[in-house]
Amino acid sequence: MNVIMTEGYVISEEIKVLKTTDAIPLCRFTFSTPTHKLNCLITGKQAYAFLYEVEKGTRLSLTGRINNRNQFVVLNYDVLAKPSYFGQIFNYKGHRLPFAKSRQIE
Repeated sequence: MNVIMTEGYVISEEIKVLKTTDAIPLCRFTFSTPTHKLNCLITGKQAYAFLYEVEKGTRLSLTGRINNRNQFVVLNYDVLAKPSYFGQIFNYKGHRLPFAKSRQIE
C-alpha cells in the first residue's frame, strides 16, 4: 500500500455525506493540489470532525492512498489554514451575502 502526502485547498462548494448500507459515515469532497484535482473520501469517526471543521477554501495537509476507482482515501488530515472572510457581509443567520450589483440611478 503506497501512502501519499499532499497539501492543497478544498474546492467543493459543499462536503457531501453519502449513505452506506453498513451505517459508516462517508464524506466526499474535491481537493485541489498544485498539479491535480482529487476526488477524496473520508470515513469513520474522522468524517464527523472533518464535516464540522472544513469548508470551501480551507487549506489542508492530507495523508492517504489511491483506491481502484482513482479516489483519494484520506487516512489523516491536518487543517493548515481556514478561509478568511475579512470584509465580507453576512446576513442575520450567518450566511455570506454576495456582493450587490451596482446600479446606475438616472
